[in-house]
Formats: sequence, C-alpha cells, structure tokens
Amino acid sequence: MDKIMNDYLEKIDSYLRPLPVSDRVDIVKEIKSEMLELEMKKELTPEQILEKLGSPKALATAYLGDSISGTKAFSLRRFAIVTAFYSLTGISGMFVLPVTTVLAAGLTLCGVLTPLAALIKLAGHAIGYDLPYVSFQFGSYTLNPIAAFPVSIVTGLLLFFAGKGCWKLTLKYIQAVSAIKGKALDKDTAE
Repeated sequence: MDKIMNDYLEKIDSYLRPLPVSDRVDIVKEIKSEMLELEMKKELTPEQILEKLGSPKALATAYLGDSISGTKAFSLRRFAIVTAFYSLTGISGMFVLPVTTVLAAGLTLCGVLTPLAALIKLAGHAIGYDLPYVSFQFGSYTLNPIAAFPVSIVTGLLLFFAGKGCWKLTLKYIQAVSAIKGKALDKDTAE
C-alpha cells in the first residue's frame, strides 16, 4: 500500500481516538479494504482513491456519528465520542451539540436531584429539623415539605424526561450529519 494511503489511514485513526481500539481497528480495516478494492478493480491511483474518499476528517466524522447513533444509552465514553464528533462537525455543531448535550445532562441531573431534595426536606421535617437551603417556592408562596414532596416527584419526572428528549435530539442531529456526510462518501465511491 502506498505511503500517502497509509498516512490517510493514520489520520482517520487519530480522528477516531475516542472510539474503543477494536472499533477503530475495524473501521481502518474497512477503509483499507475499500482502498485496495478501488486500486485493484478500478485501477485507480492512490491520489484518485483519496480524492474519492474525501477528507479523512469528514470520513471520520461519519463513522463517529454512526457509532454515537448506534446505541441510545448515555455513558462517559459516548460523551467523549460526542465531543470528538462535535469538534469535527464544523459551525453547526458548535451551536447545536453544546446546547442539546448540556441541556440533556443538566435536566436529567435536576430530574433526579429534585425529588431527592424534597425527600431530604420531608425527612428533616419529620424529625423536627428545618433545612433552610431546601425550599419549594412559587413566587412568594412556599410549600410545606409534605405538599412539596409529590410536587417534586412530578417536577423531577418532567425534568428527567426533558433531559432524555434533549439527548434524543442530540442523537437525531448526529444521525442527520452522519447521513449527509455518508451520502457524499457513497456518491464519491460509486462514481
């Protein structure tokens, strides 16, 4: 294999660093196989092959997007992959991804903490201790701890599901960007 094609594969690998090693190896092997097929069957030069594949950054972005949208669960590794994807997507990613991912994490966390805070306030009230920093206010009206607990559960559920909705929006955006880049790559390799 030609040196410029090896350099191309190394760039792809470096852009895919947040992915697990086994996934990166599989992706690089897949691209290498595509390169060899184009070289043998279509008798293209290395320069023509790289031109058809496009920039390593765009190709890596498409693979990162596919990896992110493959599963729905949230994890720190997936957050790192989203961050890498964000850094490769360009100007649209600079606005959409930070807003939806931060909202997803923040709303989900608040959805869990709100009922927990109400439970702590209710427990303090039951033993005769007032926790001054935990209160449930609506304007100038403050709910007593007994009434605040069911309200906090409903509020927590709403916040939690709003966070899940923001995460789904993040995944849909990533799928859309990957599909656009993937279509461009398919079009180039089909020619």
